[in-house]
Amino acid sequence: MHALERRRKILEMLQECSFLSVDDAQNALASSPATIRRDFADLSEQGLVVRGHGGIHRVDNAPIMGVLPFSRRKVDHPEGKNRIAKAAATLVNDGQIVIIDGGTTTLNLAHYLSPHVRVITNSLPLASALNEPRNGRTIVPEVNMTGGYVYPRSEVLLGPQTVKSLLEYNADWTFIGANGVMPDGIFNSNNLVVDTQRMMIQRAQKVCILVDGSKLLRPAMMKVCDLAAVDYIITDEKPPQELADACEEFKVTITVV
Repeated sequence: MHALERRRKILEMLQECSFLSVDDAQNALASSPATIRRDFADLSEQGLVVRGHGGIHRVDNAPIMGVLPFSRRKVDHPEGKNRIAKAAATLVNDGQIVIIDGGTTTLNLAHYLSPHVRVITNSLPLASALNEPRNGRTIVPEVNMTGGYVYPRSEVLLGPQTVKSLLEYNADWTFIGANGVMPDGIFNSNNLVVDTQRMMIQRAQKVCILVDGSKLLRPAMMKVCDLAAVDYIITDEKPPQELADACEEFKVTITVV
């Protein structure tokens, strides 16, 4: 197959999947990994795709400073994320104050939290979802938004103003997501997200990490906190033994749903 035809097919494949790995392209086009990597490099130089780990992203679905667009993250592991959020909501009692970060797993908490709680969040979709009455109720939770600027395509408020505004609050719970959970701590992929999550952890009495199984024993760029700072981890897959042992050592309760 001629290089131009192969690259045209690569772009067509990206219209269907938003991320294309070297392995998938190699199998679909019957080409060698080296050939596919050259195609990816050429398309990237033309600005038609964005290089990523092990493949290429469609331009409108590429990570920005380590943060994937909200629309793309939302469709990953939807059933598991829903079960995780449902379990997390059972930890919260009426009258409590809850800090929730701007992730796609934490967004599902809007479906299950009691309207008799007070929420602090930097998530625009979560604030909007919490403002809609659910399950036949006419009341909604009180929602307090942090300051900050809207991070591109992520629908979340970040930056120094976000961190500063969190200093004004105290909470019973913080619920945050993560890009990686390792025996030595919780990790994420963007320094602004990490700064915000660290302050959220500081301002709450108890901390719960909500992650699907793909994040277990997976490293990410920046450390948010040690496992000792975490009280609960809720996930949809049994953790690897190495991680389970570390959680037991630091008295972290793991719930698998």
